[in-house]
Amino acid sequence: MKIFRYIFSLLLWFLFWLTAFVSIVLALLISLILPRKFWNGMVRGVCRLLSTIVLLFPKVTSVPENVPFPCVYVANHVSFFDLFLCGCTLPGYPRGMELKSHFTKPIYGWFVSRFGELPIDKGSPSKLRRSFMQAADILKRGERSILIMPEGTRTRTGELGRFGGGAFFLARTANVPIVPVIFDNLYDHNNAKSLIIKPGRIRMRMLDPIEPSAFDSEQALGEFTRETMMKAINNS
Repeated sequence: MKIFRYIFSLLLWFLFWLTAFVSIVLALLISLILPRKFWNGMVRGVCRLLSTIVLLFPKVTSVPENVPFPCVYVANHVSFFDLFLCGCTLPGYPRGMELKSHFTKPIYGWFVSRFGELPIDKGSPSKLRRSFMQAADILKRGERSILIMPEGTRTRTGELGRFGGGAFFLARTANVPIVPVIFDNLYDHNNAKSLIIKPGRIRMRMLDPIEPSAFDSEQALGEFTRETMMKAINNS
């Protein structure tokens, strides 16, 4: 039985990469003639398509009464697919922050650069700070929300890992709320330890916004956010 799950998953991975290549190339070409105001919807459509092709269907089961815009979404990093699941569900057309090296990759790098992903330059503390200041300017101008997964890497255990401070520096600098996002069951459908993709409904929750002005430091804001997310995960 397990061999059939592997074969089926390999087929889904093949379809994913084929669809990703075709849809990204088409999106880049269409963006040359389509006005910029339509780009957000196009990116959301690509994320929806790539989630659907691997038979992962997001369902947001809890949403705050008033989701602030703009905001910094902070999500637990569970799977290769969580970026696409966020991209087709979260309000405010959020973009993520990725390592600067990703932007030099053919096709994918062109796509993320053109449609608003933000590079993280870890070459030095000053360059790293400059990356987050660029994101803060986008938030201050109200262009879009920002998505960050502060664990930095996918969980290997299903547990919530340690948080870096970038998301919380960003929220305090731009003075915008943190909105925690929880993936309740995604680890069971795909995770970093296996190529297996188990199709199904992915439950997501958006927790109540956290105001950075209520905290004296990024560390305090980060610790509170992590504790809040831990409680939500443990009570799911």
